[in-house]
Formats: sequence, structure tokens, C-alpha cells
Amino acid sequence: MMKLAVFALLAGLMNPAMAMEAPKGPVILTVTGNVNTEHGQEGRVALDLALIQSLPQHEIVTSNPWVDKPHHYKGPKVADLLAALNARGKTLTLTALNSFQIKVDWERVQKYEPILAWQDDGITMRVRDKGPLWFILPLDQYPELKQSAFTDMMIWQLSAIDIQN
Repeated sequence: MMKLAVFALLAGLMNPAMAMEAPKGPVILTVTGNVNTEHGQEGRVALDLALIQSLPQHEIVTSNPWVDKPHHYKGPKVADLLAALNARGKTLTLTALNSFQIKVDWERVQKYEPILAWQDDGITMRVRDKGPLWFILPLDQYPELKQSAFTDMMIWQLSAIDIQN
């Protein structure tokens, strides 16, 4: 079953709209706005951890203001998720479980290839550990990111992304 889901996902990455099954587990991320999927409701997509994990995975090793040493973060690139959902827009509004929101100018940050980390140092993040998802930028690789304009974007307990023009 997992091989079929991965095949469907890869097929979706090659097509403009993602061929995605409905989430089978608890929804951890809702993407709204300018998205369109083959099987999802236009403008709204719900993802569980398995669907997030079925995207190509990447790792960022970086320190940040909330940890005492560099950590290994793992998750899909935000760009891969947006492409898979045929998302179009310049502004991402990231929302945390506690309703905290931040607007991200996607054109400004996409070159840094941020990820939606679901794993920190090999451990699946729980809500109490800044999970289930954390928007991670590679701060150590790009010194220009070590300023509040960028670190403020690194929202944890991410639960929703709204994509607008």
C-alpha cells in the first residue's frame, strides 16, 4: 500500500496536480488558498504525517535561537509541497496550533530551500517538542538568515499554510 502511495505521489509531482489519497491518520497540516489537487477539494488540502513523509525528504543541519547546538532536521522542502499541490502565490501565511501567524514572502525565502521538519535529531517531533511540523531555514549555511526578519518565520507547531498572490 505504501509503495502505491509513493508511486501516486511521484506521479503527482510530475503532473501539475498531486494525486493524493485522503489522510488516514490525524491531520497535521491544512493547506488552503491557491492550491488545486486532482482528488482534493480545490482550495483546501488536508495532510497527515504519512502524506508529509511520502514527499521527497531532505535534511537541514543548523542551529537556531531555540536550541543550544546544531540539530538535524528532516522533512520535505516547502517548494516540493507547493509544486505537488499546484500551489500558486507569493505570500504564505503560516499558522501555528496556538493561532500565531506570520506572513512569508515566498519569493524572498524560496532560494534557501526551507523544509517542513517533522523530525529533529532522528526523533519524530511531538507538539511539546515544537512539532508536529516546524518551518526550518538553514541559518548556519546562510549568515544573512541570522536576523529576526528570517528567524521570526521559523514557526513551530505549524498547522496551516494559506497561499495567496
